[in-house]
Amino acid sequence: MQLPLVSQHASLCDESQKENILDMYMYMTSAPPKTDMKGLGLQLALDLIHESEKTDLVTGLQTRTQAGRPDFDLLFKRIQENAKGKVTVFFCGSPLLGKTLKVFSHQYGFAFRHEYF
Repeated sequence: MQLPLVSQHASLCDESQKENILDMYMYMTSAPPKTDMKGLGLQLALDLIHESEKTDLVTGLQTRTQAGRPDFDLLFKRIQENAKGKVTVFFCGSPLLGKTLKVFSHQYGFAFRHEYF
C-alpha cells in the first residue's frame, strides 16, 4: 500500500521543480527561412506536425527545430535575460559557424563547447 504514496510524492516533487535546467534551441541552418517562399512550405508543414504531435518531425524531441539561421544577437540576449545561473553553449556542426557562436558566447559571458561527432 505504500507504492501510491511514493508515486504521489514523486509527482509532487516533479511539479514543484518546474524550473528549466536545460533549454535546447535547434536550427536547421541549411534550410531556407520562413521569409523564403521555398522555406515557407517546409515551415508550415513542420509547424502543423509539431502542433498536432507535440514533437518535432526532424529530431523527435519536444523542442521545435527552426529553419534558417537565427538572429544570434537576439537569441543570446534572450538567453542572458532568462539565465538563472551559468550558461554553457554546446554546438555540433560546421567549424565556421562554431567560430561565430564562440564569439557570441564569449561576448555574452557564456562558456562554449564545440562537440565533434
